[in-house]
Amino acid sequence: MAVRPQGRRKPNKLRFFVLFTALIVVGVGAVYGLHWAANPWALSLPGRPALTGHWKGTVPYGPADDRRIVLRLDDDPPSATDRCGDCPGMVGVAKVCAAGRTETYELWGDARNYRGTRFSLHTRSEVEGPGPQLNELDGEWDGDLVRIRTSLTTLGADGTTTGSDSPPVTFEMTRADEDDFDGLSCG
Repeated sequence: MAVRPQGRRKPNKLRFFVLFTALIVVGVGAVYGLHWAANPWALSLPGRPALTGHWKGTVPYGPADDRRIVLRLDDDPPSATDRCGDCPGMVGVAKVCAAGRTETYELWGDARNYRGTRFSLHTRSEVEGPGPQLNELDGEWDGDLVRIRTSLTTLGADGTTTGSDSPPVTFEMTRADEDDFDGLSCG
């Protein structure tokens, strides 16, 4: 009986495509899965809302000066272009009503514990005008309630600051939606 020499097997394009696709899906799933395992506050599950999302409340700026505030918090998921070992875990935007206008703040910060029940956010006002401005926000999160502690810095018309050692103010925020955030009216 003659044995026929076996040549190289023809590549199976379908098998290669399926294996390649499966490898990509598993890789992406591992990256995002590890992100949410390391940041459980960023993942909303049934019966357990996430810290990220929209929040609304009233911040006391002084006697008889309560101002509405809304904020949006997002987690900062990993990406292929991130090369930052110390990037913030949270980013967001806050809007505060002030004398018929809206003050907008850029937010960034991190959870201070694994579950995210305590967190700190840095603030940067988009407009550096005279008047009181929010400092760093230190928060405690419990499901649908956030308690925030901050202080106010007052910027003078000449650019000087006062009150950076002002007594802290504490306020509560509750869940909101995108319409509350987009539709904030300070008029």
